[in-house]
Amino acid sequence: MRRKFKFKKSKTFIFKVLFFFLLSYIVFSFMYRLLYKNYFTKLNNKELVDYIIKENIREENTSFFQTYFQPNYILKHTIAFETKELELPVIKENEVPIAPIIPSVYIYSTHEKEEYSNKYFENYNISPTVITASYILKDYLEDYNIASVIEEGSVTDILKQNNWSYARSYDASKILIENKIKEQDYKLIIDLHRDAIPLNYTLLEYNEKKYAKILFVVGAEHEGYEQNLALANTLNDLLNKEVPNITRGISKKSGTGVNGIYNQNLSPKSVLIELGGQYNEIEELNNTIEVLAKVILTYLEGDI
Repeated sequence: MRRKFKFKKSKTFIFKVLFFFLLSYIVFSFMYRLLYKNYFTKLNNKELVDYIIKENIREENTSFFQTYFQPNYILKHTIAFETKELELPVIKENEVPIAPIIPSVYIYSTHEKEEYSNKYFENYNISPTVITASYILKDYLEDYNIASVIEEGSVTDILKQNNWSYARSYDASKILIENKIKEQDYKLIIDLHRDAIPLNYTLLEYNEKKYAKILFVVGAEHEGYEQNLALANTLNDLLNKEVPNITRGISKKSGTGVNGIYNQNLSPKSVLIELGGQYNEIEELNNTIEVLAKVILTYLEGDI
């Protein structure tokens, strides 16, 4: 009887210890996640991208703490490429009102589903897209105090609503952008794309840094396309001054089998940019976007 009593007492003690450790683990895990999430929500998109790239370069660590520093956790719980609302100053009595900040750049993507290499995210079935690149560009522009707007409407939804094929994507994007371009005098309108060609055509290594090369596409089948061509030439030259050969030049499109307009007839300030290709990685895109934002600043300040 004595032995049986000791066994029951020992068993109860073990259960209490296990319960204590389990409860401690749950509380600690909850608090750690809360503090961690609070930290990451304060970072902008390009800072998150930089962090993810650095973490993937390191050797994989599966410890308890490292679990919360993996891209899977960050992307699912913290990164949300959302438009930031511009905060206008509060006007006090007898103060002269400050003019509202007017966006200078409008960014949209006719082929919004175009994806890049998911090397950094392959274990998580996540692929960065041209929309991801758009929001990174927006953040870099904000560093230069350039306000921009990213189109939130979906070309895919318009295609489905009208029962249109993918070939009519430019008709769909026209519905999204036409009135907005008329309502606001943007200084630069960017249709951001991704090319579909081998990596050796879209990758540049310069000063121990990798870049995704840019190609400008100009539709030559509408009246006044020369203005769009002049804009592309200007941006192309500015980019190559910053980083030699970062662009693949300018492609004029006309004739059978091509669109030939690309909605550039809506504004002389419209440009189509092919940013890298399907094999470029987010690190290369990030490096190029940083240069592109600087060039846009130069262009806007020059009022070209």
